[in-house]
Amino acid sequence: MSRFLRSAAAAALTVAAACAVAGSANAQSYSRLVVFGDSLSDNGNLYAATGNTTPVSPIYYQGRFSNGPVFTELLGFNAARFAAGGSVTGNINLAFGGALTGVAASPLGMRSQLQAYLGAGGRFGAGDLVSVLGGANNIFQNIAAAGGSSNPQGAINPIVTAAASDVNFIVNSAASGGAGTVLVTNLPKLSLTPQFRVSPAAPLADYAVSTFNSALLTGLTATAAANRNSNIIMMDIFKIGDTIVANPGAFGLTNVTDACFNGVTVCATPATYFYYDGVHPTARGHQILAALADDYLYYGDQGAQTALQGETAFRHREDSLDNASEAMSGRHGWEAGTGITVMGLYDQTETDARGVVASAESQGHGARIALESGTESLRFGLAGSWREAEVDGGGHDFTLTSMGLDAYAGFRSGNVFVNAAAGISNDDYNDIERATSLAPIVHSASTQGVSKGARLQAGMWWDMGGGLAISPRAAVTWVSSDVDGYYEQGVAAQYQYADRTVEGTSAELTLRAEGEMGPWGFYAEGGYRDALDDSSDAVHVGIAGNTARVLAREVEEPFGGQILASAGLSGDMGPFKVEVGYRGRFGDHADSHMGAVTFKLPL
Repeated sequence: MSRFLRSAAAAALTVAAACAVAGSANAQSYSRLVVFGDSLSDNGNLYAATGNTTPVSPIYYQGRFSNGPVFTELLGFNAARFAAGGSVTGNINLAFGGALTGVAASPLGMRSQLQAYLGAGGRFGAGDLVSVLGGANNIFQNIAAAGGSSNPQGAINPIVTAAASDVNFIVNSAASGGAGTVLVTNLPKLSLTPQFRVSPAAPLADYAVSTFNSALLTGLTATAAANRNSNIIMMDIFKIGDTIVANPGAFGLTNVTDACFNGVTVCATPATYFYYDGVHPTARGHQILAALADDYLYYGDQGAQTALQGETAFRHREDSLDNASEAMSGRHGWEAGTGITVMGLYDQTETDARGVVASAESQGHGARIALESGTESLRFGLAGSWREAEVDGGGHDFTLTSMGLDAYAGFRSGNVFVNAAAGISNDDYNDIERATSLAPIVHSASTQGVSKGARLQAGMWWDMGGGLAISPRAAVTWVSSDVDGYYEQGVAAQYQYADRTVEGTSAELTLRAEGEMGPWGFYAEGGYRDALDDSSDAVHVGIAGNTARVLAREVEEPFGGQILASAGLSGDMGPFKVEVGYRGRFGDHADSHMGAVTFKLPL
């Protein structure tokens, strides 16, 4: 199984993944699409209703107000045209180009679309994805009159607030009718469109859009609170406009200011334009909108990849406790006195895909310094450690820096030993990056956490003769890693993550052998570690500043069922004792490898 994929796993996320939602909505498992809207969503309804005359084809693609499919057709469903007799029990698109948000009869207004859908026997179900987008035509039809009045903003205010109320009415009807998920899209920044870019009406148009979007969000917040069984997701296309204009080449575009079709001729390279006419996107523009929609629609699945954060901190804390035990369980008897130990290490971990969590790779390094002191039978140690890991998994990358402190003690009587260790780490998660569905946009974040743990080990040594001794041993380890909640920075869906705890208790049985070959000592150890308990939280993901529900994803943790293996050589170099070692874990879902060089100096 390949463990070195980067970002590709994000594209492989499926809509069939199970989820849990605050309340009982079963979002992100979509079985049907229902569309209400205007020309941005119309897949040919107005074209069919006007006898295939509006918009003009083939200049406009098969009745779409674009040169290709619109974004709702790129969400994974083949929705029938309502105006062409499509059945309301299947995937159905009721959007009409030119539609206002109200009850107009021609073109069919959005509230009239809802009435027509219900009147034809249409119903909403838990597996439905309902797309709602409209309101721009209300602005287009009233902005001239408002702009010519003595109070343009005052004149346009009731127009856009009424439009937002209409859209919210449709959303509330779908949600209260049982729709599992409603994707509501706000309006884009009109001053960026060819129609308004150089128009004196641009400031008023942007004011109208901002007022509409604000009223829409306010209404949706109340609607979402009243409909706990539906997941109402607001897709914000307003905030991506400036990003596209600032760097069009990153999206495969060369022209984001002009219309490809100027009313007479069509440009030679429509795939490099964002706008097909004065306000409508090209096919490429709709692909960008569809990618943005995916970022909103699958936030629970994509956000679950952050499970790797707490898991990496857990592994760091577990390694620190292992090192403390190893310092107190060697073959040779203890000598009274004090010594210092310095270790440098390198590690690599490969984690398999687990459900919605993609495969991942971690590479890191670190250092440990310990002061140990005691008698022939009782010994104590205090160690400080630094670990840094760069994790790459499923389009979610981050750097974890753990600063740890461990206290440990051991007792030895003859060939029997017992030791215990406890420690804590401060975990800094920096350079968190998520490759959004809207490539090349990458979101960033940082957060912190704390890990703690304890370990108890006991065993004995048997002298086998010939300089060889073996030691059966058993240990129990408890580790808990807490990751503070945070939200991303960026212009796509800003995922917001709740606090999460990764916690587990494991037990292990190992057999260690130590011997000598001339001036060198050697050791080899093998065993098995398994989880006694996994109390880890699910990954909880929402969208910052959004009405979307917080979704929970249970993640199969990679800690249990591990074969343990280690080996190394040691020797004296003047006053130092030097040890070079390897430690590996080979589990059902993750393999890790660590190499270390240790210097021990008596004081």
